[in-house]
Amino acid sequence: MNSKELNKINNEILKLRDEINLLNYQYYVLDNPKKTDHEYDILFAKLIKFEELYPDLVTEDSPSQRVGATPLDKFESISHRQQMFSLNNVFHSKELSLFMERLEKKLSIPTDKIFFSAEPKLDGLAINLLYKNGILVTGSTRGDGQIGENVTKNIKTIKSIPLKLFDNKPPKIVEVRGEIFISKKGFFEINKNESEKKFANARNAAAGSLRQLDPSIASKRPLDAFFYAIGDSSEDLQINTQSELLKLLISWGFKVSDLNNAVKGQSGCENYYKKIYSMRDSIPYEIDGIVYKVDNIKDQKKLGYVSRAPRWAIAHKFPAEEKTTTVNNVRFQVGRTGVLTPVATLKPVEVGGVVVSNATLHNMDEIKKKDIHIGDTVNIRRAGDVIPEVIKVVNKDKLRKKILLPKKCPECNSQVERVKDMAFAKCTGGLKCPAQKKGAVIHYVSKKAMDIQGIGDKLISRLVDEKIINNISDLYILNKKKLKDFVVNSAVREDSGKKYDITLGDKSVENILRSINEKMEVKLSNFIYALGINEVGEVTARNLANKYKTIKKLENAEYDDILSLKDIGPVAAKNIYDFFRKRSNLLIIDNIIKSGLILKNEEKNKSKLLNDETYVITGKLKNMSRQKLADYISDNGGNVSNTVTKKTFALIVGSEPGSKLEKAKKLGIKIITDEEFLKNIT
Repeated sequence: MNSKELNKINNEILKLRDEINLLNYQYYVLDNPKKTDHEYDILFAKLIKFEELYPDLVTEDSPSQRVGATPLDKFESISHRQQMFSLNNVFHSKELSLFMERLEKKLSIPTDKIFFSAEPKLDGLAINLLYKNGILVTGSTRGDGQIGENVTKNIKTIKSIPLKLFDNKPPKIVEVRGEIFISKKGFFEINKNESEKKFANARNAAAGSLRQLDPSIASKRPLDAFFYAIGDSSEDLQINTQSELLKLLISWGFKVSDLNNAVKGQSGCENYYKKIYSMRDSIPYEIDGIVYKVDNIKDQKKLGYVSRAPRWAIAHKFPAEEKTTTVNNVRFQVGRTGVLTPVATLKPVEVGGVVVSNATLHNMDEIKKKDIHIGDTVNIRRAGDVIPEVIKVVNKDKLRKKILLPKKCPECNSQVERVKDMAFAKCTGGLKCPAQKKGAVIHYVSKKAMDIQGIGDKLISRLVDEKIINNISDLYILNKKKLKDFVVNSAVREDSGKKYDITLGDKSVENILRSINEKMEVKLSNFIYALGINEVGEVTARNLANKYKTIKKLENAEYDDILSLKDIGPVAAKNIYDFFRKRSNLLIIDNIIKSGLILKNEEKNKSKLLNDETYVITGKLKNMSRQKLADYISDNGGNVSNTVTKKTFALIVGSEPGSKLEKAKKLGIKIITDEEFLKNIT
């Protein structure tokens, strides 16, 4: 395989990682998932397959090497005494057979002789409880597997969780792990009575309730919990099997699923799967699969762990739930980059406890492939999250109407064009289009861009509609008078058919202006990313900032020069080049700079102490986070790479290192701890 082909594969892997990382952030941090569980699982399985085929392209920042996402900073962070792992998934009998074969090879035991503890996989929120001398001390979310969020006060409001273990001689220290959830009935009651917000599903309701800053609100939510594991323990609990572990948890006062069962071999697992799947609708809480765990604890220890999951357990996922309904109409949504997405308006149908009335059709090629028309009866799929998708047509209506791509943008009436060799169509209106304009401003203020707090999507939408904001530079000329006038104008617009909730008071106005003022000095890479150039993510923005040092030099960069940069292909290079050739874009940037925005260069005042040496970091560090150490190396003239090669100066190793350690040993690379590194450098 030549370097060009390998680069193409690497770019595909990077794209997958970015998408999965974003989905992890939306699901685990924001409680605002943007794809179904099934769609996520497919993406993750694709990434795993790529990384198995090309192990040299595996990096420590890959979602496959970690669990979950970054904790919210509004809660205190808590380090788990023992890492919380996730589970690998299988979807079919063939995949389960491969898992069984691996067990047989590792244990030298025929799979039909291996006993498993089988249990329903709850669609809830993983939790870690720390007990000292039998008393509940802290409760924390999984977070990134090593550090979670402190939700102790809310945990203590859940009546099914014991505040004191039912044991006269409890361990001095023990971590107990389980799943927080809300029953189907509880979810229905919350959505029926909730005045502020309707939750998308029971998992979102549980996560949103557990993360309430006010425990009094959490106490009113019907949170419940099942428990199934023990993390760290100060003493040997003398447990021989997973089944015994569950009995111990029951004896301590924990609630354990009454559907748990011991089964033998693959046939026993599959029979249990079929039984629970047939009962799914009657089970009072949401489940999305079955978990099989090797029952014998000694065998579990022998099998051990891969970087993100135990080798002795697997989740056998249920197929995404499907329902039949009718396509009443199709509308086209316009995104930030101008891409039109067809969305089917459906006859409302309940899927997974949620009434669904819209489903994505993805693009015109997908509509053609599935032969979807208005009036057709279709199967839709929803795996417990957000907008579902149409799977297939099950009945073609006699009066079915063809779905046509609009010639004009539904938002601004500009021409719509199909992009050559691509599946999507775009509005040509650019920032003249209100939808693109709103999307650009929303992206600009987002956390990973300029991180301007307090300006939400709804407010931006209103400000654009009122023509107070026409582009991102208008954020910097907002003042009290403009925002006060906005309130008045909003009230007037209500009379003309645009209805808004008027929520801007003096304090809100002051908070908005202060938020903007607090972000008048940012890294150049953040600003480049915030501009919303198509195909320019965080990594590309950072590479551009490091190369060109100033926004003016980037504006004047030639296409071939941009293309020569690492990880930038022809499409991205052209998008970057074209963006800075548009006079309107340059004018917006000039206006922002004139407003007083200071762009910091990441390379400024960089030390030469490490003499351009390249380091790789792996494992959990003692003295600082991996990101902080990477920044420290960079600030002192070194380079940080994700891959161990012959050019690597040293591998910095923490606890629980990955495959990079073995590779470094093979290549004879220097191996040091973070403590040794910091001692030597100082």
